[in-house]
Amino acid sequence: MTVAEQYTNPAGHRERLRKRFLKAGRGALADYELLELLLTYAIPRVNTKPIAKALLHRFGTFVNVLQQPYERLMEIKGIGPKTATFMQVVQSSLTRSMEADVEQQLSISGPEDIFAFVRLHLGPRAHECVYAFYLNNSRHVVHQAEVGMGTVDRTPLYPREILKPALVHNATGIILVHNHPEGQPVPSEHDLQMTKKLEEVAALFGIQLLDHMIVTRLQAYSIKKGKLL
Repeated sequence: MTVAEQYTNPAGHRERLRKRFLKAGRGALADYELLELLLTYAIPRVNTKPIAKALLHRFGTFVNVLQQPYERLMEIKGIGPKTATFMQVVQSSLTRSMEADVEQQLSISGPEDIFAFVRLHLGPRAHECVYAFYLNNSRHVVHQAEVGMGTVDRTPLYPREILKPALVHNATGIILVHNHPEGQPVPSEHDLQMTKKLEEVAALFGIQLLDHMIVTRLQAYSIKKGKLL
């Protein structure tokens, strides 16, 4: 029996939370209450408040909770496989929604416009991976794709694999993003060298490398701007 199963959650409390949310939206609930309400759909008939507070205590914020990988969620007492999977589904749903929002934007003026999406999509990854946004002359996203996977501390960048989708989709600009799973969002010497190489190769095809971003769960760094976003 898990810790969660040792608690009994009165139906009236859940109903009050649900009604407050429906009446006034998420602003009517504190972070722990919103998380508590979310957990009730995965852990029925159990008091989820202690679990919600434990998650926030461990990971700091509501957003950080949603960014955690399955294994980290399972470290929390009261979180079982079903609930951890449910949280992953919520995270994936948010990411897919934000992915669609990025594609529907009229234009991307800079890395700030995609910061929220890449932080949620790449920040929690346990290994480095590379994601690319392909833009046309109007700076509209015409394609986006994962273009590389690496180890916990390095991802090889292959210009051919990154540029191939740009040529297929007639893109004239690329915003490249990769994550630092265990470190700070600061470019290594390898990152800077590969960025310069990719920029030079892309220019031969009339394609501009608009930026190369490095993200963690909490921050993002723009190599183009030379600063944290």
